[in-house]
Amino acid sequence: MAKPTADNNEVDICGLCGKPGTDKYAHPIHWPGERIPEGPLVHEVCEDRECERAHSLLSDKECKAFLRSL
Repeated sequence: MAKPTADNNEVDICGLCGKPGTDKYAHPIHWPGERIPEGPLVHEVCEDRECERAHSLLSDKECKAFLRSL
């Protein structure tokens, strides 16, 4: 069973894969089409993979428009 993290009472379950052992808080900004984590904590590798997946599906025009919107 997953244990609470040291600085809060949240269980360290990844909001993307559902497995314990997270190592970071999810980034608050997401590419269009990127799956948003179900909780605040994620594995860095899960977040990186999802970010890369969503980014790879965007056209150059969509990518530039999104970046300008930030």
